[in-house]
Amino acid sequence: MKNSASCFPTESVQALPSRKALRDLYRSARHITHSDSYAAARLARIADQAEYFLYEWPRELWPAAMQPDQVLPGRHVLLAWAAAAKRDATHFSLPANSPWSYASWHQVVTTLLSALVFFA
Repeated sequence: MKNSASCFPTESVQALPSRKALRDLYRSARHITHSDSYAAARLARIADQAEYFLYEWPRELWPAAMQPDQVLPGRHVLLAWAAAAKRDATHFSLPANSPWSYASWHQVVTTLLSALVFFA
């Protein structure tokens, strides 16, 4: 029987847990709406976790592309986007019983999803 792991490049196999975690964060962030309780805090936490996984991904294993036709931005770019989303979500935080404005939510979620979409 053929070993399925041999079909993947070595770098991809070693970085798979971080990639899976970032994909899961992307999926979680996509389902948070501006009217959800604690939406700003939840997005700030997801951005914080994304920063961690992006930072901990070994530099020498950072892929140039996730797919043949999809160039991956530098790690520093994605880290900056995640940090901006976390900063903005923290800045726009409101009490849980107050709805978050759509414009504020859209700004944060767009930045965060832009940093994570490459791992979806």
